[in-house]
Amino acid sequence: MKNLTYSIISICFLGLLTYSSCKKFVVIPPPKNQLVATQVFADSAGANSAVAGIYVDMVQSFGLGFASGGLTLYPGLSADELEQTSKDADMSQIYSNQINPTNSYDEILWSTAYKYIYDTNACIEGLNASKGISANFKAQLIGEARQIRAFLYFNLCNLYGTVPLIRSTDYHTNQSLGREPVDSVYAQIFSDLTYAQNNLLKSNVAERANYFSATALLAKVQLYRKNYAAAETEASIVINSGNYQLESDLNSVFLAGSTETIWKIIPVFPGIETWEGYTFVPSDTTVAPQYVLNPALYSSFESGDMRKVKWINSNTVDGISYPYPFKYKAGTTTGTPTENYTVLRLGEQYLIRAEARANLNDVAGAQADLNIIRNRAGLPNTTASDRASLLLAIEKERRSELFCEWGNRWFDLQRTNRADTVLPAAKLNWTHNDILYPIPEGEIKSNPALTQNIGY
Repeated sequence: MKNLTYSIISICFLGLLTYSSCKKFVVIPPPKNQLVATQVFADSAGANSAVAGIYVDMVQSFGLGFASGGLTLYPGLSADELEQTSKDADMSQIYSNQINPTNSYDEILWSTAYKYIYDTNACIEGLNASKGISANFKAQLIGEARQIRAFLYFNLCNLYGTVPLIRSTDYHTNQSLGREPVDSVYAQIFSDLTYAQNNLLKSNVAERANYFSATALLAKVQLYRKNYAAAETEASIVINSGNYQLESDLNSVFLAGSTETIWKIIPVFPGIETWEGYTFVPSDTTVAPQYVLNPALYSSFESGDMRKVKWINSNTVDGISYPYPFKYKAGTTTGTPTENYTVLRLGEQYLIRAEARANLNDVAGAQADLNIIRNRAGLPNTTASDRASLLLAIEKERRSELFCEWGNRWFDLQRTNRADTVLPAAKLNWTHNDILYPIPEGEIKSNPALTQNIGY
C-alpha cells in the first residue's frame, strides 16, 4: 500500500500545496517532522491554506484522477452511458467490464483517492496538534477535512466494496492494513459527516465544504444505505434552506456562478477549464470526440426533454454523428474559468428526496419532487402513481438528469440491485462480479494484507 504514503503537505505561496515523496519524509528524524507540522499549522492563515490546498491537489495534476473527472469517465464506460472512439486497451477493459488488476486507470483511481485521504489525515493531525488556532476555527477546518475524507471513502466503497480505512499518516501502520467491512467504512463516513455538520458554517460559499454540503452528502449516503427517513430529512434541510435555487436555464447549471451548486471545485490547472470539459468536448467541430454517448442513453430521453438539447452536443464526421456530453462546454481557457467542477447540486437533492419518499410510500411527495426536475427540463408531470412505478420513474429521471456525473448511473444500478437486470443488454459477457472494480495488483503486492475482489 505504498501509494497511501507518498505525499506530505507543505505550504507555498498563496497557500497552494505541493507534494514530495513520503519515503523521503519518513526517514527524517521525528523532531524535524514535528517542526514541519508546527510551521504549517502554527496559525489560522497557514492552517486554512493547508486545508484549501487539498482542493488544489485534487485537480492540479494533468489528467483524470479520482476527483478530476475519473469518477465520471470510468464508471460511465462501465455502465451504459459512454463508449470510446479511440483505441486504448486499458480503457477498453473498463468499457467491456473486463478490467485487469494491472489496469493503469484503475491504479490511478485507487492511488489518487488514497493520496487525497492522506492529505486530509495530515491536516486533521496537524490541526489537532496545533496550539496557535482558536478552538472554533480548528473544529471548522477539521470538519472541512473530514467532509472531504467522507466524500472520498463514499466513492471508494462504491467502486471497490471493502477498502482499507486509513485514519492517520502513520506509514508503518498503514502499509499493512487490510480491507475493512463496508459497514465499518460507512460508520466512519457517518462520523465524519456528523462532525462536519456540527462544526462547519451555514454558508453557501460552494468552493469550500460547509454545513449544507456536508448535509447534502449525508442525504446521498443515507439514501445509499437505505435509511430513507434520514435521507428525506437531510435533503429537506438543503432544499428548504433557501440558499440554492434550480437554474431555469440548463446551460447555467454548471457555470461558476450557478445558484444550484452546493459544493464545487474551482479549476486551477493553467489553461484548463474543467477536466471533464477538456476530455469530452472535441477541439473542433470536424473532430470525432474521444467518448460518445451510448446509443441507448441517447435514445432514452423523452421527446421535448431540454437536457438532450442543452447537455448533449454532436459532431458529424464522415457522415457519422457522434453525440457527446456537453454539460461542461469549455475545455480550455485563456482567462478565469467560466465553469467550476460541480460535486453536489440541488437537482440531485430533489431526486434523493423523491426516491426516499417513494420508499416511504409518500406518493404525493415523491411525485412533487420528481415533477420539479421534470418541469425544469421541459417535461410534463410524471404519470407514475404508486411506489413501484415511481421508483422506476425516478431511476429513469436520475439517468437523464445525472448522466455523466460522478458515476451516479453505475452506483445507482449497483445499490438498487438493478445492474444484473439492466446491463446485460448493453454489455457482452456481463457477470455479477463486474459491479466492483479490482484492487490494483501493485497494491496487493506491496501489502499482502490486501485481498482481491471476487472474479479477478
